[in-house]
Parts: sequence; structure tokens; C-alpha cells
Amino acid sequence: MTNQVISYGCKTYAKRRNMHKLDGAVLSYGAGVNSSAMAIMLINQGWKGQIVFSDTGTEHPETYCWMDYFEKEWLRPRGFEIIRLKGLPYHRVKGGISLIEYCELAHKIPMAAIRWCTTEWKVDPLRRWCVENNTPEQLIGIAADESHRMIGKNRPLVDAGITREGCIKIIESEGLSVPRKSGCYICPFQRDSGWKQLWQDHPDLFERAAKMEENAGKGLGDGYIAHLDPGDSKTLRQKQYAFEHQIPMFDQVDYDDLLRFRPCICEIGEP
Repeated sequence: MTNQVISYGCKTYAKRRNMHKLDGAVLSYGAGVNSSAMAIMLINQGWKGQIVFSDTGTEHPETYCWMDYFEKEWLRPRGFEIIRLKGLPYHRVKGGISLIEYCELAHKIPMAAIRWCTTEWKVDPLRRWCVENNTPEQLIGIAADESHRMIGKNRPLVDAGITREGCIKIIESEGLSVPRKSGCYICPFQRDSGWKQLWQDHPDLFERAAKMEENAGKGLGDGYIAHLDPGDSKTLRQKQYAFEHQIPMFDQVDYDDLLRFRPCICEIGEP
């Protein structure tokens, strides 16, 4: 059969029905732009394997909705589904509870400097699943414009020269909407624009995050969720006050652009 060549304003790749060199490797799925584009690209190439998502239980609601949409509208018609790791046996902290439940019980907050949350709720559960299923090889959704990340791993997007913008074009070319940036809603790497969006769209989740931070502060010193700017020592309550009174304290970037072009900084899958 003649291969159909696809181009997305970056390097081209071909739709094939023969064996793919990455068949059997597990696709580490983060439910964001990069890993979704990687799944589309590989499946269109003829790749066969498992798509696995390690669920912290603390993802943005829009992420869960988009995963359901992507699975129903695109993956299942092609014979694929998303394997979702949640709770035991893969998440073993405190009996498999969610990340935010653990933070509330342990009086802790996610910390950018240590990233224990990424290890316990993303990296280790997927590693355990791979060991159990004898699939040690993982496919990581790093785009070509971040090729400095996770060198030595299997990065199909980097190998194909596909950038973040190219990932968006891959998704849109299939008639799909573009997912929001993946990541937990209590991620310490969020900018103020991200916290403001959470406060506007999901005030209940912002309130829970603020209480989590206050709860952690009672036993762990300052109680601030770490930020990209280490000099920003404002609590979520202080940020909330600024949002309510329209005090210009957050990053002057367009939030839609932030969602489309800024990947999660957690070093797994695409996030």
C-alpha cells in the first residue's frame, strides 16, 4: 500500500500499516498538547502499543473532560483506549489517595525544588505498571523545541522535529479541539495567571488549594506554595485578595497563549 504523507508545517511523517519500530513501547500520556499529538502521530504511522495515564486525582477538570472526548472521538474508533492508573496498586502513598488528599492529611504542599509529587503520583506508578506488564520502554511527549529535556529517553516528537506549534497543528488537523496545558491544579509551577484562571473558573478548587496551603503552614513554616519566582512569597489568600480587587500582580501574558504553548514542567510524559 502506498504511504500517505502528512505534513504539519514541520517535518513530515507517513501513515503506514507495516510494523512500527516502536511497537510495544508504552506511550506515557499526560493528556496535554504534546502527548496527545504524539499519540495521533504514532497511531497514524501504524504504531501498536498501550497508552497509559498516571492520574494524580488532582488534574484540572478540563483535562479529564478532554481525555474522555479524545478517547471517544478519536482513539476508540481506531482500536485504542487510555489506561488510567489511579489508586492501588500503582499509587501506594497512604493507600492510594489523591495528591491533594495526601497534602491535606500530611500538612504538606507540592514543592518545586523537590518534586516529590511527580515522583509519587506520576513516575513511580507508571514504572510499576511497566514492570508488571513487561514493557520497560516508554515514549515521552517532549517537543523538538524542548529537546534539552530528558535526553536519552524515547522522544518521538523530537526525533521527528515536531515543535509545540507542530503538535497543535497535528491535533487540529484531525478535527479535534486543542487540550489545555496538562498539570495538577495545585502545581507549584503555576504562574499567577494560572491561579487566577483557577479562581475564576473553579472557585471551589481554588478554595480547597488555599485551605491546603493554610493547613500546611501550621506545621511547615511559611506555608507558601513554591513559585517560579522564588521572591514571590504571597499566599493564595493574598493572591485571591489581589484578584478580587483587580490588583495587577499577575504575569502580563495572554493566558490562552500560556495554555497553548507552555507545557507542564514536570519531567514525565509531557506532561
